[in-house]
Amino acid sequence: MAKSVDSVVSDLRELLNKSGKDAATLTWKKFYVVAGRERIKDAFMEDLAKQAKAASLFVSYGNAVVLVAKDYDFSPV
Repeated sequence: MAKSVDSVVSDLRELLNKSGKDAATLTWKKFYVVAGRERIKDAFMEDLAKQAKAASLFVSYGNAVVLVAKDYDFSPV
């Protein structure tokens, strides 16, 4: 069964926290595993980005990877 958006946001936050990093890239293959899905619709990706933003996470979708980052000034220049 596919995971809920809330569950995926929680898993992404846990993934970042366990890695000790402020940003991470996931291949699409790995993202599908984290999301617990075989197919991902645009509506799911939009909902995930919105709920991640509310949880202070930034999620962006590229052609090769999905970027997940903490949405605060973690590395000022």
